[in-house]
Amino acid sequence: MCGIAGIADFSGSVDQDVVERMSQAQFHRGPDGRGLHADDCVSLGHRRLSIIDLSEAALQPMPSETESVWTIYNGEIYNYAELRSELITAGHRFRSRCDTEVLVHGYEEWGEEKLLARLRGMFAFAIYDRTRKRLILARDRLGIKPLYYAQCGGRRIAFASEVRAIREAGIAGVIDRIALAGFLLLGSVPAPRTIFEDVKCLLPGHYLVADTSGVRTRSYWDLWFAKAADETTQSELGDVLRDAVRRHLVSDVPLGVFLSGGVDSAGLVALTRQLNTRVKTLTISFGETEFNEGATAQSIASHFDTEHHDLRVGGSDFVDGLPKILKAMDQPTNDGVNTYFVARAAREAGLTVVLSGLGGDELFWGYPHHRWMKRNSRPLALFATAPVMVQNACIRGAVALGRLGGRESWMRASALQDEFGIEGLYLALRGFFPAEQAQCLLGISADEMRTALAETIESLRPSEDAPRADSSTTRFNYVEMKRYLHDQLLRDTDVFSMAHSIEVRVPYLDDEVVALASSLPKESKMRTAENKPLLVDAIGDPVVAAAARRPKRGFSLPIGRWMSQRGGTMREMAMAGRLLEPAAVSKFWSAFEQGRLHWSRAWSLVVLGARA
Repeated sequence: MCGIAGIADFSGSVDQDVVERMSQAQFHRGPDGRGLHADDCVSLGHRRLSIIDLSEAALQPMPSETESVWTIYNGEIYNYAELRSELITAGHRFRSRCDTEVLVHGYEEWGEEKLLARLRGMFAFAIYDRTRKRLILARDRLGIKPLYYAQCGGRRIAFASEVRAIREAGIAGVIDRIALAGFLLLGSVPAPRTIFEDVKCLLPGHYLVADTSGVRTRSYWDLWFAKAADETTQSELGDVLRDAVRRHLVSDVPLGVFLSGGVDSAGLVALTRQLNTRVKTLTISFGETEFNEGATAQSIASHFDTEHHDLRVGGSDFVDGLPKILKAMDQPTNDGVNTYFVARAAREAGLTVVLSGLGGDELFWGYPHHRWMKRNSRPLALFATAPVMVQNACIRGAVALGRLGGRESWMRASALQDEFGIEGLYLALRGFFPAEQAQCLLGISADEMRTALAETIESLRPSEDAPRADSSTTRFNYVEMKRYLHDQLLRDTDVFSMAHSIEVRVPYLDDEVVALASSLPKESKMRTAENKPLLVDAIGDPVVAAAARRPKRGFSLPIGRWMSQRGGTMREMAMAGRLLEPAAVSKFWSAFEQGRLHWSRAWSLVVLGARA
């Protein structure tokens, strides 16, 4: 895990000092070392967090034998040992034990597309081909590792692991108002937009090529729900899960597992024990008993004989940590504070690498709305075939009732007007502020809000060549995996863990696990009295099965209570911003104080207020 940054200019020169500043802005991503390589066209900067091969042979930027190809890279390639053997057989000479080196030799041997097809892991990298004067940027299939870029003219491009680093390249900090609206509607900025107009996010499963002819992006992978062969069994999924966890445990530095009381984290610990590995586990607990899973986590840790660490977090820790939490965000988000504190616990426990159960709910259908979609599939299908006038009348009625009763979920149904589709349904079920509340906060006209809403819905829509899903539930899951998982969960996990120089690995999102689990029948993913049965049966452990039978609880902190206890200070922070209408912010904050607005909405006002 590292921080990468660079500038390529195929029509002029590159200022190395700028890339040095970009790299330094990401010091927290790689406190173990730094590197810089530059020539007439390209400057590459790297911050190193040493994980595999701690020697100087693994320093980056890393060249090929002839120094005609260079790379900087952030992530882990979990099948690098196999690729390394294949490349050695083909005649390439390796000088390190790290996974980075397979990128330069793999590019030389296969080119970028065939290399990307072979990689199994989480990554964001840049490869510079000096001979051909071309730069390739690439991200892993689900976008576990971040990569942002900005075009400065036709042939000049700056890129980095974080948006703040690109700002060091002199990119104008003009707020993207559509992205801001998207944040209010979704709770995160919808990719490829960022909060700044000139900075874009390279999409998951995509790569970018910059050369003398310009800049272009291409897709090399998309989520596919192809039906598995009939002989596919739970045993096969269990084998793939164990193989994924085994690969994710490879590290030359101390490693642990985030542990709550839920299925996903308990399942990871169970899988490590099935591999005869004893790990450290970490959880955070609170004085507020309704949020506290410390006792359950301790019980699971005791059963699997882990070295368990429990970090106690209170309201004062939250308030004291606010400046660092807000700084770590990089982009606005309504979530991720839990990761900030559990990553801090990992650092205090002496760890550098931690496994997380993130992605389990999306891949194995663990959210309550998955069951809701299944129960209401027939009514939804009937409603979708009703005349548009009937649909709109029903939707307007629901929105009006929601407005009268303070039901945000009903007010969000306005996203379904004029076109009843999965994208609008996603906003109605999983959205953040209803459109009319976002309009009030932004201080824009109804026409402007309709445009912003349409842009946000469009961002949820699959590309024309995306795989077709076989049901509305599967299509909904596609949007969830491509948007909520990427734009919020993975992005938040990365920035808040890297704030403490912690690498988080997500075995449930291993390429082979995703390929197999997404191909299994949707019927196998839901069971009446048990959450995520497909995962539970594949792991085959009674403690994990017991966790699946308990009521589902998200891993959340009592932030709402802590905010209420310090309402004056928090209100001042929310009112300090210039991105939203002050009168609207005041109105919504009063609603929060009166218990009529969910704390996450009030927290988002604090987040935007910090960008005064």
